[in-house]
Amino acid sequence: MIDPRLTNEFENEILELIDKQDEYTRSDLQGIVTVLVNKIMNSGYKIINNQKSTE
Repeated sequence: MIDPRLTNEFENEILELIDKQDEYTRSDLQGIVTVLVNKIMNSGYKIINNQKSTE
């Protein structure tokens, strides 16, 4: 399991987006979610590479 301190940033961004979803159009939300998914995947890729290099 990944350390929750590493995921906290993304959890907060997602919760903030949920809280403010009425302020955005569906298209805006799709763009924001796309950016968040890319950030999460990029971070996960870095974590996996770091774990592999320390094995």
